[in-house]
Amino acid sequence: MNTPLRILLVEDSEDDAQLVLVELRRAGYQVVFERVATELDLEAALDRGAWDVIVADFSMPGFSGRAALDIVLRRGLDTPFVFVSGTIGEDTAVEAMKAGAGDYVMKENLRRLVPAIERELREATVRRERHAAEEALRRSEARFATVVAASPVGMSLSTLGEGRYVDVNPSFLRMLGYVRDQIVGRTAAELGVWANPAERDGVIAELQRSGAITNRDVAVRTKNGEVRSTLCNFELIETGGESCLAAFVVDVTERRRLEEQLEQAQRLEAIGRLAAGVAHDFNNLLTVVIGCCDLVSDGERGGESPPPEIAEIRRAAEAAAALTRQLLAFGRKQVLQPRQVDVSEVVGQAGKLLERLIGAHVELVTRLAPAGSAVVLADRSQLEQVIVNLAVNARDAMAGGGRLRIETAVVELDREDAARIAAGRQGRFVRLTVADSGAGMDANTLDHLFEPFFTTKEVGKGTGLGLATVYGVVAQSGGFLHVESEPGRGSEFEVYLPWIEGSALPEKRPTPAPPASDGKETILLVEDDNAVRELTHRLLQQLGYTVLAAPEGSSAMRLVREHSGPIHLMITDLVMPGMSGRTLAERVLEIRPDVRVLLTSGYASEDALRSGLLAGELAYLEKPFSSSALAQKVRELLALG
Repeated sequence: MNTPLRILLVEDSEDDAQLVLVELRRAGYQVVFERVATELDLEAALDRGAWDVIVADFSMPGFSGRAALDIVLRRGLDTPFVFVSGTIGEDTAVEAMKAGAGDYVMKENLRRLVPAIERELREATVRRERHAAEEALRRSEARFATVVAASPVGMSLSTLGEGRYVDVNPSFLRMLGYVRDQIVGRTAAELGVWANPAERDGVIAELQRSGAITNRDVAVRTKNGEVRSTLCNFELIETGGESCLAAFVVDVTERRRLEEQLEQAQRLEAIGRLAAGVAHDFNNLLTVVIGCCDLVSDGERGGESPPPEIAEIRRAAEAAAALTRQLLAFGRKQVLQPRQVDVSEVVGQAGKLLERLIGAHVELVTRLAPAGSAVVLADRSQLEQVIVNLAVNARDAMAGGGRLRIETAVVELDREDAARIAAGRQGRFVRLTVADSGAGMDANTLDHLFEPFFTTKEVGKGTGLGLATVYGVVAQSGGFLHVESEPGRGSEFEVYLPWIEGSALPEKRPTPAPPASDGKETILLVEDDNAVRELTHRLLQQLGYTVLAAPEGSSAMRLVREHSGPIHLMITDLVMPGMSGRTLAERVLEIRPDVRVLLTSGYASEDALRSGLLAGELAYLEKPFSSSALAQKVRELLALG
């Protein structure tokens, strides 16, 4: 057959790649190939040229076939993609095919490879031909749209000179709110259809130069005066011996609104990832700062008191830690402890605190759903923080006094409600409303409302993190926000959290912790940040513990296997390169099931969010931590043994 075939192999094994090539050459293909095993190499190979087919291993060190598929799909390529793997399960394979893969072939059954590739090549050819036919049909429909009276696209025909409407279709009438007799025979200028009348002259001039205009954004005014966004195609045609302007109009007002909402959500998501990353690294630095302050303070007990600057440094570090917690809340990387809570109860119990916060010049009015009805799955302390932050924001908007209204209700959102609310979804939700009678906000302020450090207050009057924290907590709890405000008419914040059937669980009272005393146990310390590892090592040694230290998971596993004595406790960072703390804990417990585990981190990774950490399965110590907090937590865990 000797058919040429350009194949891109995403494979870390040269031997496995050769097996694929042997099968293709045996089938008569003249193969031109390139093998890549990393994301960068794949991107470069895709940049260099087009490929007939991509064959990818599913599991590779540091990279995966699924990640390769995502890159291909993100580029919008229609290149056939086939998995060849020895480990992929049927469920995983089905999910991969739903995501866009063409087929999968097990390495022990490579006889299926050539038929699978040939089928995918045929289907790709059919798709290309179909796409070409569909594009030709679309152009044909645009040219003949003037005779499609039932078209969902608004169509109008007006004289070139006066702009007098000769004919319009029902879609055009519905769009502008007219009946036929009100528009035919009158001019666009008389009706004020063009929101910018001069734009019509520009369209005609461009048509006379180019012959047609497609996908032109035009603002039109309806009968009731509302300005709508439309996407228009224009052509000059001759009808009845007179030159006319044919317009094909689609109302994209709602689509533009959704695009703006999506753009804002994507912007907030990107800022959230950046904020969480910065907070993670900053928390490591703060751990060292606070720990070193504790070392200096504790080391001077027998002599002179430490200089007062040490206490100032520690206070500043703790203030910085509070800021990073707010950034983590915005980035949805905080560790939550969700429980069934009654939002009405939380608001009711916060009433006294809210009255003190807002002051006597603001009237507080609450309207709460019946007890036990507004139940959600959320972290109670974080929900309280949401209520406090919204109340403080409302107070600041009512400098001269006013009215703060807080309501809770169980609501059912239908499709229309979901379309009205940014990020809205259908279903039953608990709605928490915090409304004020204050100054209100303009459109520009609303666009940036939840961004970290964005504030309309004077310098020094706020961090700009209060509403960012609200956004992060609500999003991480599975909910969404809706805000309505106008200058001079106050603001109304609506928090929607998924309603659950059940009753609020009683709060757990913390059990008294054993005193933090010197210990003699052996502790395995795993931390990839050198400064944090060295400081924690020193703190634990001062408490009398024997410490085995490792910079990452593989080194820790080697220590676990080689250490002849007992290991009583493992302290490991949750987020590490190569092997996460969660995975390391699972592997260590397989070998030494009696080892206690303490996870530490400056933020909650995706691994933590998916694991049992949030349910309290493993102990957790948030960075930055003090020497006393570390000692206390270690003693608590060792006392359990």
